[in-house]
Amino acid sequence: MSQSQPTRAADLMTPSPRTCSPHSSILEAVLIFRDADCGAVPVTEGGKPVGILTDRDVALALAEYPDLANRPVADIMTQSVVTIGPDEPLEVVEAAFTRHAVRRLPVVDAAGQILGIIAWSDLAPNVADRRVGQVVSEVLERH
Repeated sequence: MSQSQPTRAADLMTPSPRTCSPHSSILEAVLIFRDADCGAVPVTEGGKPVGILTDRDVALALAEYPDLANRPVADIMTQSVVTIGPDEPLEVVEAAFTRHAVRRLPVVDAAGQILGIIAWSDLAPNVADRRVGQVVSEVLERH
């Protein structure tokens, strides 16, 4: 039995991602990276995304903060979170990655509660090869 092609954000997302709070320590977030085998942790308050922390954020902050492990996630997380609804079609998901030059999109319900997360790598297999190159170039140009 073959799986059907994904057609909307909910079909691509990793459901119920591990999250942390802005007050969690960087060490706690790093342990989530390790235990969940992921490179990004949505930062939530009351179940709503308020930021995102990536392994890259942690690596770059090492030089700036000698006490990084004990600092709160809020000190280095990306605060402007772009989200998407679970019923958005693939074209809208792709456009959000391009427009906002992000590598991950939290998926939220109508109340703003986190349902899942989509990485660019989740979308890429469902986009024409030519478009993958264009989108990746646009995202990388902005970083």
